[in-house]
Amino acid sequence: MNAPLAQPSALPPAARAALLRYEAARRYIDVELVRPGKRRHDPAGKVAAALAFNRALGDPQRAWPSVQVAGTSGKGSVATMIAAGLSAAGLRTGLHVSPYLQAFTEKVVVDGVLADAGAFARAVDAVRPAADALRARDDLPASVHGLAALGATYLCFREAGVEAAVIETGVGGRFDLVQGLDRALTVITDLGLDHMDVLGETLDEIAWHKAGVMAPGVPCVAVEGPGWGVLAAEAARVGAPLVPVRPGGDLRLPRLGPVALPASPAPWQARNAAVAAAALDALAGRGWPIGPEHVARALASRPCPGRFEVVQAGDPRVVLDGAHNQPKLEALRRALAADPGAVIVFATTGGRDPRPLLEAIGPAARSLVCTAPVLHGKDTAPPGDLARAARALGLDARAVDDPLAALDEAIAQARREGRTVVVTGSLYLVGQARERWVPWERVVLGRTPWPEARLR
Repeated sequence: MNAPLAQPSALPPAARAALLRYEAARRYIDVELVRPGKRRHDPAGKVAAALAFNRALGDPQRAWPSVQVAGTSGKGSVATMIAAGLSAAGLRTGLHVSPYLQAFTEKVVVDGVLADAGAFARAVDAVRPAADALRARDDLPASVHGLAALGATYLCFREAGVEAAVIETGVGGRFDLVQGLDRALTVITDLGLDHMDVLGETLDEIAWHKAGVMAPGVPCVAVEGPGWGVLAAEAARVGAPLVPVRPGGDLRLPRLGPVALPASPAPWQARNAAVAAAALDALAGRGWPIGPEHVARALASRPCPGRFEVVQAGDPRVVLDGAHNQPKLEALRRALAADPGAVIVFATTGGRDPRPLLEAIGPAARSLVCTAPVLHGKDTAPPGDLARAARALGLDARAVDDPLAALDEAIAQARREGRTVVVTGSLYLVGQARERWVPWERVVLGRTPWPEARLR
């Protein structure tokens, strides 16, 4: 959730006008369209609503071939690398990821450049009639703000004349709001236990939901891991050629040859790179103009912001990582093994049980500062409840309600003790903490998550 504009009068008039247009459009989707309370549970009705909403906009999502990426862990990073490879191959490529960290336009990327404020505002204006027709319906099983967000993305891509798009699935796949794409490839990354209130309590149930992105005759690149039996059965049922990825060591692609996976302090980044490389190889097998050099450029592209991102190198070192489920937090703990005893700023959203999350990250912690991001219309765990759950596990923990005050406390402690600060548990928390180094206004105006960092 964006903070109010910081000293807008100090900005040049054109920049101020652009930010005000952006903020009005963002607020319409993120605040005005958000309906409090739970929606009616009707998965088939949700899909029907998404398809009907797309039709009302003229089915812009079918204007180009798409790669749809689903999975529990790594799907945003995999989608970003695939898009970088397609852009490197000369295809004008749109990328949609969700959620955003700081600016809505992080969801709407063309050839690595975020949509400008004017294009985003025009797209939101275009979806308003269809969204306003639905916002008063209490019986609608689909999220109106989710439909509007996707619709605005599709319209921005159509205006930009993209030739291909990489679309990250929101939750699950079978009944997600991402529907009606002209799919050229589907991708399923590592599976784990997450969103169990929606997807089920077992890995097989979750795999069944993720496998819903498969389509007849469309290859599916998938990690051969938990849930593989379900994925294979669904691929056989729908007639989708299944391409297994077995990460580990360097990779030899069937068409494009050997690939050197990137070295990283975060081991999952090499795993994600293997999946992205296999996806690009599968597209090459379908006649897309992709060569080994394009795969190499994709894997050398900058990781997504907020994924083991070092925003401050020292005094103290500060790492932002959006791990928000047990598998991701366990991976983060392993990545921190060489730097034990971090001061961790921690929050959770969505009604998750905090105990397995705290058990996953706890061994990496010297202490935890439990907090909650500022959100509209989304559940967050009360900081006091998180701190009590952490203390019940024998962890040193305290609660600080304001997320930036929690960050200040963690930085002060880490500086005194010569430790690292890690902000994790929620992508929304990571986005708000990132404001300390990279203001959201600069992300919007610079059209990149990577404007020159403002170190403090």
